[in-house]
Amino acid sequence: MEERGGLGKPLNDTWQDLASTSVNDQRAAGGTIRFLGYDSDGRAINQVEIWLKPEELSAFTQSLVAYPVPLPTDYLQTAEPCGDGLSVRIRSHESPKTFVSRLSSALSCLEQPA
Repeated sequence: MEERGGLGKPLNDTWQDLASTSVNDQRAAGGTIRFLGYDSDGRAINQVEIWLKPEELSAFTQSLVAYPVPLPTDYLQTAEPCGDGLSVRIRSHESPKTFVSRLSSALSCLEQPA
């Protein structure tokens, strides 16, 4: 895989040009997004770590799965207790634009009143 910079979308919906480094980190709204090792198809290893309340995990996961673009076959999600919440880690191999759009959609569902 070729490693290069690219556009990243922080969780607050502001596009930024990420620096061309081997690892691009973007701090945003309670999480860190990383895009590693772009391949020739424009896909990268996408990683995010976010903090959620325990009662939010089910709705968040359901929203990720319900997104119009199916989850990639190379997808991993874990959740570990962290303080009074959960540290949720996601890793996938797909277009960073798709990854961030799916993540943003899932996070926005948590902001809607029940």
